[in-house]
Amino acid sequence: MRIHLKIVGLIIFSFVFCTNLCAREEVSASLSKNEISVGDIIDFTVKAKLEQNAQISANQDFSFDGFDILNLDIEHIIVGKENVYELKFKLLADKVGDVIINPNAVFFINADGTNNLFFTPKKSVVVKSILGQDNNYDIKDIKKLKKIRLGTMCVVLISMLIILIGLIFYLLVCSYINRPKDIVEDPQLEALRELSLLYETRSSVDVKDFYYKMSKILRTYISKKYKFYALEMTTSEFFKKMKPLLPSTINALDFKKYLSVFNLARYASFTPSQTEIKNSYDFTKTLLEIL
Repeated sequence: MRIHLKIVGLIIFSFVFCTNLCAREEVSASLSKNEISVGDIIDFTVKAKLEQNAQISANQDFSFDGFDILNLDIEHIIVGKENVYELKFKLLADKVGDVIINPNAVFFINADGTNNLFFTPKKSVVVKSILGQDNNYDIKDIKKLKKIRLGTMCVVLISMLIILIGLIFYLLVCSYINRPKDIVEDPQLEALRELSLLYETRSSVDVKDFYYKMSKILRTYISKKYKFYALEMTTSEFFKKMKPLLPSTINALDFKKYLSVFNLARYASFTPSQTEIKNSYDFTKTLLEIL
C-alpha cells in the first residue's frame, strides 16, 4: 500500500513540475550594436514568450544606469499559439567604458488575473570616448594665453555696463516681488476645467494616456477635498476609502466597475470604443460635480 502511495505522489510531483516548467516565460535580449561612442543611440530589444492570454502592463518605470531612455515601444506579437511581447528601447549612452545594461523588472498579468514579473537580461556595451582611445584624454592649450591690457576708457565702459546690468537686475527683482498674487482657483472648478480640456483634445492623446490623466484629475481633486493622498493608492484601496463617501445617487457597484476600466487601460491590448470613452468621461464629470 505504501509503495502505491509513493508512486501516486511521484506522478503528482512530476506533473506539477512539468506544468511549472512549461508555464515559465522565456526571455531573451539583443542589441543593435555591441560597441558605440558616448552620445550614440543604441536599440535594446527584449523578447518575452509568455503563457497564453498573459498581458504585459503598458505603464511601467524603467531605468538603465549609463543610458537615457529616449523611447520605448511594447509590441504584442502572436505567432501561432505563442504569446510573444517585444519591448523595444532606444537608449542614449552617457557614460564611457564597459557599461552594463542592468536587469529591470517587467510586470505582467496572467490569464487567471494574477500578477507576475520577469527580469530583462543583463547586457554589456563598450562605450568609447569621442576624444580619443584613452578615457582620461585631456585637451591641452595650443598656445600660451596672452595678457590683455585694458585702457582707462575701456575700464570705465565696462564699469558702466556692470552698473547698468545691476540696475536692470534690481528692477526685475522689484517687479517680481510686487507682482499680483495668483488667485487660488476652486479645486472643483479647476478639475472640471482640466477634464473638459482633456476630453476636447482626446484625438491627439493616446487612449492609455487619456485614461491615466482622467484618473489623475479625479484622484487629485479627491485628495484636495477629503485630505488623503489618493494618487498612490491601488484601485482596491481607493474603492474602500471612497465607498462610504459616495452619495446615494452613485451605486457602489457602478463605481467599482468604473475604476476597473482604469486598470484595463494600463495594458497594451486595451482598445475602448468612442462610446465607452464618452461614458467614462461622463461618469468622471458626475463624480467631480457631486463629491
